[in-house]
Amino acid sequence: MNQPNILIIGVIYNTYPETLRYVESLAPVEPGKVVLILIDNSHKAKPPGFLQTLKKYGFVRYLESGRNLGYFGGARLGLQHHLTEHADLPPWVLVTNVDIVFTPQFFQQLNAFGHHNKLGVVAPSIISKKWNADYNPKIRARYPESKLRFYQFLYSSFLFHNLFLVAAYSKKWLLGRKRNKRSAFKNNVPEKMKIYAPHGSCMIFTNTYFNLGGTLDLPHFLFGEEVFVAETAARLNLDVIYDPTMVVYDYEHASTGFFITPKINRYNRQAIQSIRNCFYP
Repeated sequence: MNQPNILIIGVIYNTYPETLRYVESLAPVEPGKVVLILIDNSHKAKPPGFLQTLKKYGFVRYLESGRNLGYFGGARLGLQHHLTEHADLPPWVLVTNVDIVFTPQFFQQLNAFGHHNKLGVVAPSIISKKWNADYNPKIRARYPESKLRFYQFLYSSFLFHNLFLVAAYSKKWLLGRKRNKRSAFKNNVPEKMKIYAPHGSCMIFTNTYFNLGGTLDLPHFLFGEEVFVAETAARLNLDVIYDPTMVVYDYEHASTGFFITPKINRYNRQAIQSIRNCFYP
């Protein structure tokens, strides 16, 4: 079996209509250049015709995980599946949510991206359709431990966590209105830059990241994937580069909802503790 140039792993969690929109955005890509492995972590029944629609796309491989493995747990299963058919990885490996949409020129730009030896991760421009904002750079510089302690306190209470989200959503809404009035968002594109961590909805890994020992082995179930990737890249002496010219659109929270549940609050709390234990001893 021929090796594609780009491997994409999309993780589904009760997001079947979003998945079809996501797959459709990949349809214009030159045949043979991309393979998409969809990992289905869902517990809901698939809608009628979903699998039949996927079969129209020759670049799609669909796997059911059998249980919810989490975001990186599902992505790791996709990576392992690919390596059962190929001895190595292609130059680019994307790990994504399925509530994003790729722009038509995205993969041309990716193939033209300079793939130097110290490049570990590329962070594209991820434009939120809800907030009219770019989610990258996600984290420009490494968090001080005091900020993690703040988040740990915040996540200690389900109520505090949701009140914080209300404040954050209000700020995003106000900033989005300002951008709409100014029409400045499209005209004020920042330069390509080195950053600490990419936004998790679309992470672009070079095969160098994995060849040097980087993994998707998140030490907890969910959340904190961006910091895990950032710390892994730093340990491997690899760069994380933000490129604002490469654009995807994000229809966020299709799988998690607008506010968090007690279960999601617990996952956030566990993630912060895990990150502190692993990277801030």
